[in-house]
Amino acid sequence: MSFFACFRALLALGLLAATRPAAAQAPAVPATKIKVYLVGTFHFNASATDVIKGTKVDMSTPDKQRELDELVSKLQKTQADKVLVEWMPRLRQRFVDSTYALYRQGQRPVGNPRDNNNEVVQLGYRLANKLNRNRVYCADADGEFDYPTAQQYAKTHHQEGALTNRYSETQLPDSMGRLLAARIKAIRATQAPAIKYAGERLLVQFQRMNTEPTTLSSMDGYLLDQARVGGGEEYPGADLAGEFFKRNVRIYSNLLRTVDVQHDKAIVLIIGQGHIAFLKSILKYNSLFEVADVLPLLEAK
Repeated sequence: MSFFACFRALLALGLLAATRPAAAQAPAVPATKIKVYLVGTFHFNASATDVIKGTKVDMSTPDKQRELDELVSKLQKTQADKVLVEWMPRLRQRFVDSTYALYRQGQRPVGNPRDNNNEVVQLGYRLANKLNRNRVYCADADGEFDYPTAQQYAKTHHQEGALTNRYSETQLPDSMGRLLAARIKAIRATQAPAIKYAGERLLVQFQRMNTEPTTLSSMDGYLLDQARVGGGEEYPGADLAGEFFKRNVRIYSNLLRTVDVQHDKAIVLIIGQGHIAFLKSILKYNSLFEVADVLPLLEAK
């Protein structure tokens, strides 16, 4: 047989091998997707870096400790194999490993007062311990947010309302601005005063934060506000919003590095409410994971 005849024969064998039915190969994905419970939270200590800072809440009081136990009793029903929290692995995983081990031994508090009041400890540690998990996993990631460029462009081109009037009825005088102003007015007509929210039980707050309308409203800040800043070939607002997308893809990457696809059936990620819509969009069209709605568990009697 000539060289070229041999070559053609080998090529044919290769092509035949490439066209063998996929059924003969290992399954491409697990038979059942891994459930991801995204638990949107506020930051118990407020935040030094978020655009909306919030207000610190003292979680050490007897009332708040009871409310945390009530909340965790609901989240415990996830039966999550892993609990992930909004701290960066590079900076905090060793700290979490050591302090959670002490927490499991009954030491309260752990860390400094600020760390101890954080939702990572008060909610993440408490839930992982209730589930009898031996580790809590850090999943946060950083981003590079060029607010000054977007702010300067907005100021120069009279678009400041798209960045500064997020929750105001005073919006830019365009069709989108009128739509957003009408939405905000309608929400305020039915919304309880802030003073009432301040006295709510944690469970009620978490129920409200994890509804679909709240998630959509949060995403509007990026898709309908920030993304509008710019003009022509300049996209400072879109670039700023894109950094939030990138940060959340990085958070997803940390989640992906943590999961054991052979054994994990469900995981919980406790994270600031503003991340939920981004992460849901990443997980929605995913062959490995499915978003499990946490709201029915929070509302169950």
